[in-house]
Amino acid sequence: MPEPAGGYPILLHLQDRQVAVVGGGRVGARKVKHLLRTGARVLLVSPEASADLQALAAEGAIDWIAVPYRRDLLNDYMPVLVIATTSDPLVNQTIAQDAHRIRALCNVADGSSDDSDFSNMALIEKPPLTIALSSNGRSPALVRQLKRQLSAELGDEYAILAGWLGTLRASQPDDLRSQEDRRTLYEDIVTSEVLALLRAGDRDKAKRVFQQILLEGASE
Repeated sequence: MPEPAGGYPILLHLQDRQVAVVGGGRVGARKVKHLLRTGARVLLVSPEASADLQALAAEGAIDWIAVPYRRDLLNDYMPVLVIATTSDPLVNQTIAQDAHRIRALCNVADGSSDDSDFSNMALIEKPPLTIALSSNGRSPALVRQLKRQLSAELGDEYAILAGWLGTLRASQPDDLRSQEDRRTLYEDIVTSEVLALLRAGDRDKAKRVFQQILLEGASE
């Protein structure tokens, strides 16, 4: 029997996009908070909500419709992404059907439904870095172990260097002659002693080495 096809991993850009979370419990709260970090506009649909979700609604961080989900409720808001987190499988199925009718991506958070367009991956987040792990459903236990191991080994030096490289990409896109020049420069930086210096806590020297590599790359 052939192996089932795996998923296609993506990182959705949701800044200023409308999304909806249906269900105001613990899972819903976790989804809402993560979506807010993406810059999305979050709509919560639930007759009740946890205290932290109520606080977010009170401060205007999210819109909260305090009613049970009803058929076609999403039509007035047209979210691009819908997450169903209610405890009722039939309600979750209705949410997924409605989401598909308006061509929104949908995830049923309990993981037991075939109505989901995607599954969530285990995340290691050290902004601006995001590392996602999945076994395509084969072994959640293995994924949890990998996450623990990688989280322990991945220090803040990687996030610091990622920030420096991001600034470089944004501020100096035309300083180098070609894409190959830029690729070579970035390789020179990440394979240099910069990471080791950051790991040792010598941020000033690491920045000096970083800048020296930039100068050498620009003069070639």
